[in-house]
Amino acid sequence: MPNPAQVKEIAREYLAEEGADLKEGKAAFLSVDLVHGRIRTYSADEYADIAPVLVGIGWHMRWPIPPVDNATANALIADTASHADNLFNMVTVRVEPDPHGVILYAGAGTSIDAIQRRCAREWRAFCEEPRRA
Repeated sequence: MPNPAQVKEIAREYLAEEGADLKEGKAAFLSVDLVHGRIRTYSADEYADIAPVLVGIGWHMRWPIPPVDNATANALIADTASHADNLFNMVTVRVEPDPHGVILYAGAGTSIDAIQRRCAREWRAFCEEPRRA
C-alpha cells in the first residue's frame, strides 16, 4: 500500500465538451499512462489493430471503448479516474534492468478490473441504443 503522503493524483485529459472526436478513428480507447500519470480517451487508426510498444511493455494500459461523443467520453474519464489514481499509485515503472515494464502491487488488479467493467458498461449501452436511420 502506498504511503498516503506519497500518493499522486493522475492528470485527467478531457475532450472539448462539444463534438465527437472519438468517431474519427478506426478504434477508440481509454488510456492510462503509468509513466506520466495521465488518463485520456482517444481514437486511432495507426494502432487500432496492434498494441503500440508502450502498451506492450505495460507503461500504458488501454481499453477499447465505443465511438461515443465527447461528453460521454469525459464522463467515462471522470468515472474511472479514481481507479486510475489507485492504479498509478500501485505500480513501479521498470526501466533497468531489461526487460522494461511495470511491477503491479496488491490492489492494482482491482483497479484494472473496475476500469474494464466500466468500459464494458459503455459498450453495452452503445450496442443496446436504438440506431437512427
